[in-house]
Amino acid sequence: MTQTRFIGFMPRWIGPCLGLGLVLFAPAAFAQSANSPAAPAAAVAQSSLNASAVYSGIEEWGKLRGALSRLQGVSVSISAISIDGALILFRYDGTPSDLQAILARAGLELSLEPAGAVVKVVTR
Repeated sequence: MTQTRFIGFMPRWIGPCLGLGLVLFAPAAFAQSANSPAAPAAAVAQSSLNASAVYSGIEEWGKLRGALSRLQGVSVSISAISIDGALILFRYDGTPSDLQAILARAGLELSLEPAGAVVKVVTR
């Protein structure tokens, strides 16, 4: 019998399900055979950037929030929200230019200004 151990992120609900025998498979993203050596971790430095989100109202905030929720490869933490802005922490791999490209594909504009970074919805 092959033992399976879980690595990396594991959803909170999976532990009780394993205990009850309700999980019958282990997705490749979560499992690694105990007989195989662990894959070497890639030496990629994670960057972080604090930014102010600027929007004109609830509708624009909804667009911004929706775009942020669909980002891939970027962790987004919102620390404060007001009627016309929010404070956001981005964690990502790469440079600020890489983050700008990722956000641009999502319909967002990231400006790196001397006073700080600003993100907003691209208006067309």
